[in-house]
Formats: sequence, C-alpha cells, structure tokens
Amino acid sequence: MAHVHGAKITQGTAEAAKMMSSSMADMGKMGMAAKQPMAHGVSKTIAAGTAAAGKSTLKKVLTHPVTLIGLGFALGYLVYKYRKDIIAVSEQE
Repeated sequence: MAHVHGAKITQGTAEAAKMMSSSMADMGKMGMAAKQPMAHGVSKTIAAGTAAAGKSTLKKVLTHPVTLIGLGFALGYLVYKYRKDIIAVSEQE
C-alpha cells in the first residue's frame, strides 16, 4: 500500500507544479499589459524623482555625524603628516 500512496503524492506534486507555472505565466502577461500604456509618460516622472532622491541621499550621507567625524580624522591626519611642509610654505610667503 505504501507504493500507491507515494505515486499519488508524486502525481499531486506534478499537477501543483503545472498549475504554478501556468499561473506565473499569466501574471507575467498581466504585468506587461499594465506597463505598456503608461511607459512613455512615467519615464520622465521617474527620472525627475530619481534625481531629487539622489540629491537628498547625498546630502544625508555628507551631513551624517559619522561621515563628518571621519573627514575630521582624515584631515587631522593629513595636517599632522605634512605639518613641516605646511609650516615651510607659510614661512616662505
């Protein structure tokens, strides 16, 4: 009897896989149909929104306290490393 039950499970799995693939194909067709009419007008809106989002993201990154502290450390390191050159240049002028 165990072999019969195993055959039923295998058959049910194959049917479920067929149903899943057909439903996924139908969903893909619906998505393509919905995107095509609006594609022309939306592309300009998306481009404008992306540019605005890029500017605000860059501003957030550059004004973040961790970024500012890191820049301060880097600047302090460079000033300390080249302090003799900086002093020599300022004395020449």
